[in-house]
Amino acid sequence: MTNRPFRGLFLVLFLLGLSACSTKVIYNNLDWLTYWYLDDYVNLTDVQEAEFDSDLKQFLDWHRGSELQSYATHIMLIQDDINNGLDQTDIASYIQSLKGYWQRLLIRIEPGLVKLAYSLNEQQIETFLVAAEEKNSERVAKFEALSEQQRLEDRYDKIASRIESFIGQLTPVQKQLLHHTNIKHQSTFLDWIEFRRAWAHSVRDAYSIRNDKAAFEQSLKQSILNANDFRSEQYLKKINHNEQLWIVTLDRLIGLLNNKQRKTLNAELGDIRTDLEALL
Repeated sequence: MTNRPFRGLFLVLFLLGLSACSTKVIYNNLDWLTYWYLDDYVNLTDVQEAEFDSDLKQFLDWHRGSELQSYATHIMLIQDDINNGLDQTDIASYIQSLKGYWQRLLIRIEPGLVKLAYSLNEQQIETFLVAAEEKNSERVAKFEALSEQQRLEDRYDKIASRIESFIGQLTPVQKQLLHHTNIKHQSTFLDWIEFRRAWAHSVRDAYSIRNDKAAFEQSLKQSILNANDFRSEQYLKKINHNEQLWIVTLDRLIGLLNNKQRKTLNAELGDIRTDLEALL
């Protein structure tokens, strides 16, 4: 079936634990959450807030009207798939679909982001870039304060907690599988920090030509839509390694689900689908 690669989109998304909170609660508060996040980096003027409000509303209206029904349908198909069996090829396709989904969102929000960025004054620009680097430095300091063993244990705890939120308590064999995966997982934290810095540098470069509006918009558009251009070759190799590792792990984990865990996962996915359908 042509839509089969999309079926596991949410299986990967939710098993890896982007959020185990109520889908409906998060979605209905995206406007507030967006402002909360943005406020850490820059204070908008009243005029900018009004324009941003309008763009955000248009985006959410588009997303609600164009995307949510397919998500709900895909959740239903995922439930069929996890009960009837998946293989590594399916999961690899799901990951690619997730990337395509994210790119679709970026393409949709890019014009509004570029318009907002162009409206920022010099003080706002500097505040944004300084705040971004402060966040980087804070994260690096926390990372370096931990030993390698502590980082390993923290990562395992997060992985296990996320997965247990969807399938219930892990069995000893499943825990062993996740421990093995965690050890082989290559840390990309410092690579991610360098990526963020390279991306911020590209933003600064765009503002250096803001007197040419068309050139500025094209430069910033590339920064938003072509993130891989700012990831090092080493970072990309690690991402690929970790993706392949998780393809194998998810395949084995799904095969190790007992009846109770499968029932729990079906119920969790059913709740997500119900939330999505309630938003339509």
